[in-house]
Amino acid sequence: MIAGGGGVQENDEQLVERLCAGEKPVLDVLMQRYQEPLYNFVLRYLHDEHLAFDIVQETFVRVYIRAASFDPKYRFKTWLYQIALNLCRDRGRRKALLGFFSFNEAEEKESHYTGYDAGIEEKNETKEDIILLQKEISKLPHKLKVALILFSLEEKSQIESAEILGVSPKTIETRVYRAKKILEKRIKK
Repeated sequence: MIAGGGGVQENDEQLVERLCAGEKPVLDVLMQRYQEPLYNFVLRYLHDEHLAFDIVQETFVRVYIRAASFDPKYRFKTWLYQIALNLCRDRGRRKALLGFFSFNEAEEKESHYTGYDAGIEEKNETKEDIILLQKEISKLPHKLKVALILFSLEEKSQIESAEILGVSPKTIETRVYRAKKILEKRIKK
């Protein structure tokens, strides 16, 4: 990690400040910190591994290009997720949502169930339940889906989810509650 002196790890906002000053290597530090969690979030939103990878790369390109527009009174992580979410929305309008896994991934997992064992029906039932849940989450209205993914699946706090989406923590609570109620109703059918 790049340190500001004395071995102390710099916070994200300090790194963005250095990026604005032309220190390109700090982008690598930010990418090391956030690439994996950002990829997981984007993958859950778009359900396409290759597209998620592209979105994450494009997000960091935009961070680099727009670093000077970052407002340090906000958290870098919030700004980063907002950029990624905007890119997801743009791509999401063009691509149908499939689920948390691509069908190729589901097929790969299915190939692990070769041969018969006593728990195979249970495994298939669980897999079918997961696929059903994923499809139903993908059908949720955008605002409910994003709140549910951030809070319940990415395990962000209400406050952090609210910062990323630019809403109040109470709004996150309400959206997650509504999303869960809709899912409950749809899955019981």
